[in-house]
Amino acid sequence: RGEIPNFPERMDEIGDLADSFRSMTRALYDRIDAIERFAADVAHELKNPLTSLSSALEMMQRTPEADRARLLDIARGDIKRLNRLITDISDASRLDAELSREAPEPVDLSRLLATIIEIYRMTENPREVQFVLRDELPPGAIVTGRDERLGQVFRNLIDNAVSFSPAGGTVTITAAPYEVMARVTIEDEGPGIPAENLESIFERFYTTERPSSEENAGTRFGNNSGLGLSIVRQVAQSAGGRVFAENRADGGARLV
Repeated sequence: RGEIPNFPERMDEIGDLADSFRSMTRALYDRIDAIERFAADVAHELKNPLTSLSSALEMMQRTPEADRARLLDIARGDIKRLNRLITDISDASRLDAELSREAPEPVDLSRLLATIIEIYRMTENPREVQFVLRDELPPGAIVTGRDERLGQVFRNLIDNAVSFSPAGGTVTITAAPYEVMARVTIEDEGPGIPAENLESIFERFYTTERPSSEENAGTRFGNNSGLGLSIVRQVAQSAGGRVFAENRADGGARLV
């Protein structure tokens, strides 16, 4: 890496030009480093299900017929995870460029949330998780952003809550004013998040399995790529907001 000379003593156009070039090259090198890290992470994440799938297929050749159904379940889970990973990786790799090009526009937050929740209620729901929307926003409340991307934020957070909800549990979505902003919270009735992971869950490719059971079937391998919450934070910050997680006093997680 060649360093562009710095001319702090120059208070003219040449000094300004040198500062601009130094800033541009730093940003370029940072982007190159980020791409390299992302590529390494992608390779690592794809290798895990591929290794598991290969092992399952190899064992199937010498496994009694009665035990092959379990190996087929493993293979199906690996294929599902690969499909989810590839979809989310494709979305994440385009996100920076799209966010930099998209201009914010007025978004009717109440209408957006009502539409999303109605779709969840109409969609097949094997574990019969219930959805409750508490809209406490003033009539006609508008936020600035992109409705497609904000919709992605809420869907990712709701999907996360559903995946850790017990059968018959409730996911509660609350929207209310907060100073000059809107605050949206998504709460589940699952096992909560370990205190040491409240921040790390937003890291790219970070996955953790909260304590699971037959009731908590959504925590199983294959349902999470580790990119959903990272995308949520990236979109929220680009819209001038923030996202964080906390645990509810009566059990379960709350994402804000």
